[in-house]
Amino acid sequence: MQSLAQWKESKAEEKRMAQASRPEQVQLTPFQHFLSSHLVTGTGMFLSKNMPPFAGYALAETIAGLINWLKPDVYWVQYANLRRVLGPQAEEDVLHRVTRRAFRHNARNLYKLWHLVARGTEVAHAAAHISPSAIRHLEQALRRGKGTVVAGTHTGNFDLGVLMIASLDVLKNVEFQVLGMAAPPTGGFGLMEQMRAQAGIVVLPSGIPALRRAITCLRGGGVVLAAVDRPLDGLKPQVEFFGRLAPLTTGHVRLALKTDAALLVAGAYQDPQGNDRIAIYPPLEMVRTGDPAEELRLNLRRVTDLVEEHIRARPEQWSMFVPVWPATTQQPSSPQAAQPAPTGRIEGGDC
Repeated sequence: MQSLAQWKESKAEEKRMAQASRPEQVQLTPFQHFLSSHLVTGTGMFLSKNMPPFAGYALAETIAGLINWLKPDVYWVQYANLRRVLGPQAEEDVLHRVTRRAFRHNARNLYKLWHLVARGTEVAHAAAHISPSAIRHLEQALRRGKGTVVAGTHTGNFDLGVLMIASLDVLKNVEFQVLGMAAPPTGGFGLMEQMRAQAGIVVLPSGIPALRRAITCLRGGGVVLAAVDRPLDGLKPQVEFFGRLAPLTTGHVRLALKTDAALLVAGAYQDPQGNDRIAIYPPLEMVRTGDPAEELRLNLRRVTDLVEEHIRARPEQWSMFVPVWPATTQQPSSPQAAQPAPTGRIEGGDC
């Protein structure tokens, strides 16, 4: 039976989790507010539904070309993020070329996603390819019977990748949840949530109810997916990412530590032939040292290394249009400087 002290500590931890998993709304540039408005997103979905691929991709290329030509604020946000990924040795013309390709990839991916989903979930599910080795990694994690946390990236056609993972035969009788932002912007983002729901994917807004459901899901052998490469407003920079502290979630590792679930890193990408594929890395079992803060730091580093590897392999396919690294954040000089505070919080991710 739970003691009074344990009950109080449980409630205090829930309060900390709630504070950490309810970041402010994502800060968008004025141009992003326009592009993600209900009108623009709805128009894009309608046109994508009815336009054949040759016309849809041509329109996507035109929109990306305008962004690359006008270079609004969002262009320089992506440029700055890619500078950190490519490193200080990257020349300006290379950075601009990769940034332009990132907008082209994103525009084409949105058209393809909206076009396929409009044709039916079965068509969308069949559009991405996953290798037998990736499926084996997922099966290996599931066989443990203690749940699986999937740490996802905003690479390739990531929404299509989520649809593909959720539709796998190996997950047919397995509960599947996606953790999202606590309070995502409205407008076009709401339409995207409706699209995901219609395709069978429900993104739960982060908070105490969602986290309780995630823990229950994992303890029942289910799967919880959370994107881990997007910054959370209102969160202190605490995760070393490409050599610099960023305000990223640690919730995926905290969930795995709390429930003893396996943790997988997964990311969508496009091969040179333009085929959508999904990489699933071998499952990680949490390293235990007896020191909660050290366990968090060690396991977070193991996961982040794989996330960085996946993004660095195809930086032009990383769609990250919000600043990941605040200007005031200093590069960590030691492992201790990059250590997240041992608060016991579980922050939400974003998909």
